[in-house]
Amino acid sequence: MKKKAVIFDMDGLMFDTEKLGYQAQGQLVKELCLAIPFDFDYYLNQVGRSDKDVFHDLVSDIGDPALTSLFQKRTKETQAAIALDKGIPVKAGLRELLAFLEREGVACVVASSSRRKEVTFYLELAEVTHYFKYQICGDEVAFAKPNPEIFLRAWEPLGFAKEECLILEDSLNGIRAAYDAAIEVIMVPDLIAPNEEAEGKAVAILPDLHAVMAWLKDNG
Repeated sequence: MKKKAVIFDMDGLMFDTEKLGYQAQGQLVKELCLAIPFDFDYYLNQVGRSDKDVFHDLVSDIGDPALTSLFQKRTKETQAAIALDKGIPVKAGLRELLAFLEREGVACVVASSSRRKEVTFYLELAEVTHYFKYQICGDEVAFAKPNPEIFLRAWEPLGFAKEECLILEDSLNGIRAAYDAAIEVIMVPDLIAPNEEAEGKAVAILPDLHAVMAWLKDNG
């Protein structure tokens, strides 16, 4: 294969954690009696962004910084509790793709906007940690996606040329970050549908990770 490394986003790409987050926030809005206009579109506006970035939007609606911090903290805890209770929802084709890349000798790393604690938790819960050389997490970079920093940090230790690497993403901010990092990116849409910008910046838009494996066999 021409590709020597694949950089994976996590939330919405490997695991259905975005939907868990929506469920968790819906519960907490009621429990904490928050007077915010919460619905699916409200949650969708948070997808693919850092906690720090989202905090500024939430605090303007909630009005209390301490309550906003509690809401974000409890969202993570509730989301993790749901995953522990019901199992981590693994995206279709993930295990097959990781096994294929391992057989082909392709290095895999994670570049996720989530914090190290959350990335470790979900990778271990899904029992896929061993497939990845390392992870770069949202609390370890200065700038969140769409800034390309996290992908450049993930790419540099690999020692491969950028054209030998591929990024897998589900969010528009992730596509923008990959494009600005000058590394080819495939979009596998989750909650956010691809738009004209994504179509112009991604080398392919595919329905699931099974399709990514097929693409790599033909093009990678």
